[in-house]
Amino acid sequence: MATKKSLDDMRDEAYRRQDNLASDIDELVDRVNPKNAARRWKNEVLGSVKGFSDAGDGKTSATLPAIAGGVIGVVLLGAGVAAAIVLSGGDEDSEKKTEARKARAAKERARAAKS
Repeated sequence: MATKKSLDDMRDEAYRRQDNLASDIDELVDRVNPKNAARRWKNEVLGSVKGFSDAGDGKTSATLPAIAGGVIGVVLLGAGVAAAIVLSGGDEDSEKKTEARKARAAKERARAAKS
C-alpha cells in the first residue's frame, strides 16, 4: 500500500518542483539571450584558436590576436552580406509596385490618346 504523504511533505515537494522549474526557465532564458549566446560563441572560438596556437605547431601565442581577428572579420563580413541581402529583398516589392503603377499610367495615356 502506498504511503500517505502529509500535507507538509506535499507542500515541500511542490516548492521543490517549483524551484526546479524556475531554474530551468532561467537557464533557457540565459541560453537564448543573444548577448550571452554571442559571448559563449566568442569564448569557444577564442578557446579553440588558443588551443590551436598552443598545439606545439611552432606558432607563438602572438599569432592568437591575428587569427582571432581574421575569424571575427570573416564572421562580420558574412553577417554584413546577409544583412544586405535581407535589406535589399524588401525593395523588390516596391519596385514591382512602381512598375505596375507606370504600366497603368501608360495604358491610361494610350486610352486617352485614342479618344
